[in-house]
Amino acid sequence: MSGSPRSARGLGVAVAVLALALTACSAGAGTSGAGASGAGASGAGAPKQLVPPEQALQRMNALLDESLTDVRPALRYWDDNPDAVEQFAKGLDEHSLGYADANRRRHIMTRIAPAKYDTLLDMVESGWRAKGYTVTRTASTPPASVASAPDGAGVGITVHSSGLIEITAHVSPVPVIHGAFGTPTPVPTMPNGNPDDVPKYDDPFWSN
Repeated sequence: MSGSPRSARGLGVAVAVLALALTACSAGAGTSGAGASGAGASGAGAPKQLVPPEQALQRMNALLDESLTDVRPALRYWDDNPDAVEQFAKGLDEHSLGYADANRRRHIMTRIAPAKYDTLLDMVESGWRAKGYTVTRTASTPPASVASAPDGAGVGITVHSSGLIEITAHVSPVPVIHGAFGTPTPVPTMPNGNPDDVPKYDDPFWSN
């Protein structure tokens, strides 16, 4: 996954949005990841059960696919390589908690006209609700929406002010992973080396 500044900023925004879904999820389901039981209330130590990396990757792919189930006409996109961010205790005694949070982003490459942002989010949310997810539309401009699944996984769609649109899937806790997570896939890049995530494909419905 590219380490460019823009990529890092995009991931930060998406993860912040997903935090809302995970908070709602932990309150309702009592889990912190797909098929996992969370750590104690103190947050000390690793969770009792970690989601195997292959299972986490399959779950994130399903979350991304489900997000576009009800979106018609279909959109063009590409999926970034997943990453796993090791979690650390806060404060003076900063130490590894023994697990990581896994994320994967889907970049929408179809140009979406601002007038169609709400239409897109309505369709995405429809697919989430059909799966029994808890959905929250954030009070932001441009808009964003997050969802939490009964198994603790989270997913969100963010429309950036630049017009970039990302869907981010989140599964936690997973083992601390060093190096590639899953089989790396080629990431489209621009001449300056940044990810080529600028929407470029017109659609008679979405782009007008």
